[in-house]
Amino acid sequence: MANIELPAGPGEERERMWRLRPEMGAGADHFSAAVQNHSTLTTREQEAARTRIAHINQCIPCSNARIDEMDAHGMDEAFYAGVDAPDSRYSHRETLAIQFAERFAAGVDTFDADFWAAMHKAFDAGEIVDLTAGCAKWLGLGRINAVLDLQRSCPIRLRPSQAARAA
Repeated sequence: MANIELPAGPGEERERMWRLRPEMGAGADHFSAAVQNHSTLTTREQEAARTRIAHINQCIPCSNARIDEMDAHGMDEAFYAGVDAPDSRYSHRETLAIQFAERFAAGVDTFDADFWAAMHKAFDAGEIVDLTAGCAKWLGLGRINAVLDLQRSCPIRLRPSQAARAA
């Protein structure tokens, strides 16, 4: 049950919540779609960071969300379960994306010179902006779901970005 009174009517709780502030909902949806549809990071990099933030947020719907055709991207349930303690199944860039997501959630003081050096060696500036925008989306919108205890009645299925690079 949501932690706020939601408008009655059809739709998932998140949809009904944004009816309370439709202008904000439209902005959130536009930002969300831009991150989801235009990221140039690989699908695995995006999903590693997104899932780590979902776990940090303790957002059940986001933690349970899966990309369509996981196997086509070299992902399975073990990929999603392992983001909290990345091992050799993750590439160097995927591991950095997970670490970036953790630091993003923890705060600016967790980004030190050594970490930035590693990021700049592995990612170009545009990719860092891409990852930062994704983390902002996942942390902020996921935290809304978690704090307000918004539930979903169906699993979330995500489409890979059309602009995503091949792994």
